[in-house]
Amino acid sequence: MWWLLPIGAGVIGVGVKLLYDAVLEEECEACQRWEEKHEEVERSLEEYQGNIEEHIKHAQRSYDFHFLVNLHFASMKLANSAYQLLNDANTSFNGMSKMLKQAKEQRTDLQGKLKDAEKSKNKKSIYEIIEQLKMVNTIRKNVFADREEINIQRKQFLSEVRKLNNHTKELKELIQERCGNGGQKWYARLEERNRKRQTAGNKQP
Repeated sequence: MWWLLPIGAGVIGVGVKLLYDAVLEEECEACQRWEEKHEEVERSLEEYQGNIEEHIKHAQRSYDFHFLVNLHFASMKLANSAYQLLNDANTSFNGMSKMLKQAKEQRTDLQGKLKDAEKSKNKKSIYEIIEQLKMVNTIRKNVFADREEINIQRKQFLSEVRKLNNHTKELKELIQERCGNGGQKWYARLEERNRKRQTAGNKQP
């Protein structure tokens, strides 16, 4: 995203610095990770989706506990990576929303200052404020476009992740149903770990 780039020095840079300060460092880092990795992970998801259905067809005919467990592990690993990246997309979206809110407040403040400068006929101040307003409006326009783009991307990404989750759940149930006592114990252990994670998550403030 263009707004991750450092702003230059000078009157205009100082005038819009508050817009950049509105975005936390972690939100900038999340946006950078999303920009760098989401296309690669999405390709992995699409490729895996292309193969997983064939694997599941084979799994439905298979009683091979290790084959099914390894396939389930691969699905979980990819899903975890995808969810971490999806969190980055959400964090980035929130950061841009904060920046837009700050830009609106900054524009209102500058418009008030411009009226005062026009009343006092301070040409230097009028020029500087108008330039700052131009910059703020440009930032708002571009951040709106960036936010819309990332919103579309994250919705597409979420759709792929949900497909993967459905396949992973299907594999889990196949292991329980087809792999006898070992599969049932594995399923019970997995459900217990999930239950403990959920309980621990609910206890966090």
